[in-house]
Amino acid sequence: MPEVCKKVLSPVTGVSLTVVGAATTAVGFAGVALLYLARKGWLAFDPFDMLEYFKSARWVVEGGRLYREVPSDYPLLANIIFATVRYLSDLLHLGIRGFFSLWIASTWIVYLYAVYRIATGTTMLAGLAWLAPAPMFFAVFRFDIYPAVATLMSLFAIQRTRYIEGAIWLGVAGALKGYALWLLPAYCVFMVYQRGVAAAIKVGALAVAPMLLSLLATLIFTGWDEMVAPFSSQALRTLNGESTYDAFNFFFSAPVIPDGSEVRWIAQSLQVACALAAAAMRPRSFDDLVNAFLFAVLGFMSFSVFYSPQYVLWVLPLVCFSRSRVMLISAIVLSWLTFLYYPISRLDPGLFKPPAVIAVSLVRSFMMFLTVRQHFELLPWTDHPQGRPGQAT
Repeated sequence: MPEVCKKVLSPVTGVSLTVVGAATTAVGFAGVALLYLARKGWLAFDPFDMLEYFKSARWVVEGGRLYREVPSDYPLLANIIFATVRYLSDLLHLGIRGFFSLWIASTWIVYLYAVYRIATGTTMLAGLAWLAPAPMFFAVFRFDIYPAVATLMSLFAIQRTRYIEGAIWLGVAGALKGYALWLLPAYCVFMVYQRGVAAAIKVGALAVAPMLLSLLATLIFTGWDEMVAPFSSQALRTLNGESTYDAFNFFFSAPVIPDGSEVRWIAQSLQVACALAAAAMRPRSFDDLVNAFLFAVLGFMSFSVFYSPQYVLWVLPLVCFSRSRVMLISAIVLSWLTFLYYPISRLDPGLFKPPAVIAVSLVRSFMMFLTVRQHFELLPWTDHPQGRPGQAT
């Protein structure tokens, strides 16, 4: 395996890389000022999702029951994060601008912690993927940084054979964003090989516990309809002009894949199939597990009928532990392309958005292809000292 992928950064180098990330913040602030003067400030400041978080947390300061009097498309654990920030901003009488400020400050701290852990615990290429503009942008303005960091902590724990801790962190990620539950089948198969069936059942139960407890609390305090409301709205979403299916339509300049319930059901079936296929890869080593995780998440992203640019944060924690140099470089490319896709393409959506959506979809598909190739050991640039994936060691 190439030395650049094998080397874990020293703490000093890791701190230096983190300082580089902080320096880019200063450059970012200067860029915001220039964009503001050029009346393009919306390219550097994206309040739309934060405004939804602010509205979703209204119950904590104005009363009313979440999901009933206060509608929300987000799971309970995410709403607790929103409510904490809003409560603090209300306590300090800061208003909505204070909410935005506290939100950005808290997510930036979480992001810097993630970069530090990656810089000191993985590889230089992984650090560069996280220091691209898109991860910075969406880490600050989206709550997806929280499940991303929970997934990262899960992988660090699993790497150290702390499987119970890894299951708990994976459960936290799943309770924040359902995509993380697509990793569970592969993790359970991995645990069967590592510790046996009983251990696999135990980690599986721990991983789903945060989600189940959140659903139970919502059911008790609000009711069935309110409990399923966030999931119903997500399940009924249709093509949003940014998915892989939309990329096909853009490429052929025609509605090759029409919108409708049939496409939605096929897409959801393919997503489930990817999670099951990842388990069928029979991951036995940590490297095998990372590869299976990547296949499951990339499949979930690629076959979803809707796609959002912040999804780049879902795949980056997994890529950090990949042994493939090409996979890591592809993640860096994806991070930069995602920023061109959003927010840069907003300069002229009609001109920039179609090629950006096509390019991002192609990179995702290529990364998914790499996971399949690596599973069958067809990559000449990878080295698997523990034997063929799926082979007993």
